[in-house]
Amino acid sequence: MAVDLIQIRALAERKEEENWKFRQFVKFGCKLKEKEMDRQVWETTKRVWAGIDCTACANCCREVRPTFSEEEVNRLAARLGTTPLQLIDTYLEPNGDDDNPWQTRTSPCPFLKDNRCSVYEDRPADCKGYPYLYEPGFSSRTMAMIERTFTCPIVYEVIEELKRSWGFAR
Repeated sequence: MAVDLIQIRALAERKEEENWKFRQFVKFGCKLKEKEMDRQVWETTKRVWAGIDCTACANCCREVRPTFSEEEVNRLAARLGTTPLQLIDTYLEPNGDDDNPWQTRTSPCPFLKDNRCSVYEDRPADCKGYPYLYEPGFSSRTMAMIERTFTCPIVYEVIEELKRSWGFAR
């Protein structure tokens, strides 16, 4: 199973056209009902995730710039012993989202240390939920999932396994 960022990106690039066809299949050709589809995505995710050590990968922390709510900024500032304004000035920038108005200025994430999150207990919801495979409504989120195949080996492997188990003709 590939966890190197360069490998994941190369594999995803080779599969990109096929993945867009799979998206069409999921939306219009797959006979599964939404709840059954989600159940199978969750089961597949659980199985795939068990074989991948996220701390050996940390591609998401290198590539994705998570967003922060005001509450998350306050909680993280308290953890770091700084003020919310100092935290924002040092690490964050506005992103135009009313619910989560801040995002990290840089990638990799400034809180990534030795492939681990140095603020894990107080990380934002964006990080806690990533790569969002356990959220309901997989069929309506396939575009985002295909984009994540370039970053996350879990998403890449789940998509590949779903193609096989759902009878997608390559």
